[in-house]
Amino acid sequence: QVAGQFLAESTTIGLLGGVVGAALGVVAVVCVAAVKDWTPVLDLGLALGAPVAGALVGLLAGLYPSLRAARMEPVDALRAPS
Repeated sequence: QVAGQFLAESTTIGLLGGVVGAALGVVAVVCVAAVKDWTPVLDLGLALGAPVAGALVGLLAGLYPSLRAARMEPVDALRAPS
């Protein structure tokens, strides 16, 4: 359960980071295009793939800490000095 919670949390954070990053990227492209009187050109696949990539990176980044936390006893984790 601990490993699952860690993995769910890191995947969710990565997913949200991908959504925010993709949204900021789209807004930046549209703003620059509007200021320069250009037509904004966006690849929909990249904008939709960013959250998926973020979730995958979050999942991979949380894999080792989740497995390590799953092997610890909760009492030992609370007693350990930080």
